[in-house]
Amino acid sequence: MSLWHRIIHPITQHFRQRRGQFLLQAFPDIARLKICDLGGSQHFWDKLGLDVPHDQITIYNISLAETQGIEDPAGQAAGRIRVLIYDGQHIPEPDHSYDLLVCNSVLEHVPPTQRAALATEMKRVARSVFCQTPANSFPIEPHFLMPFVHWLPRWLGFQLIKLSPWRLLSRPDAATIKEYWWGTRLLGSRELQALFPGTPIVGERVLGLTKSYYVVAQSTKRNNIAS
Repeated sequence: MSLWHRIIHPITQHFRQRRGQFLLQAFPDIARLKICDLGGSQHFWDKLGLDVPHDQITIYNISLAETQGIEDPAGQAAGRIRVLIYDGQHIPEPDHSYDLLVCNSVLEHVPPTQRAALATEMKRVARSVFCQTPANSFPIEPHFLMPFVHWLPRWLGFQLIKLSPWRLLSRPDAATIKEYWWGTRLLGSRELQALFPGTPIVGERVLGLTKSYYVVAQSTKRNNIAS
């Protein structure tokens, strides 16, 4: 494990557990729901602190490399989270195939021109949606742990992240630095609201500032899971 991950994992553990408690409050029956995790990983569920059976979760991701912690990509072993690769745009499932779709820290990595279509796809495939994304208004860019860099002109931010804790501690190659920076754009509350019109946005706050946004879009057509 790199020095970067040794430092960042305890931080993400704290926020994931808070996120887990929010999910439990929003979906008290989450342990019985059929869940689609869009762009997720097994270690995300391990950190949530929720007692959700892994065989009720299906991860859709664009690459197995993004699903850290998965030992059984085909989902063959009993109790393992099933992982399916998709094109990043169209989830190959019928309407309302899942009770809940979870999308955590993914939207900021989706090209802005594709975000509206993906949000529509989330609402199509699941009866309820929980979507979290870091807030552009928070002064520290969470992917690079560097203040204000995401508020600067993009070309200038690209130069500065080469001195970020992420760059110095994880030591990525030049291609990874370029891809990660130019493929990451944080959302503002107005853009997120436009993707989920009429749905309240909840702020995850740190020191009085909004660090992330939560969107919970719940359908009135939830199945009776207990039946």
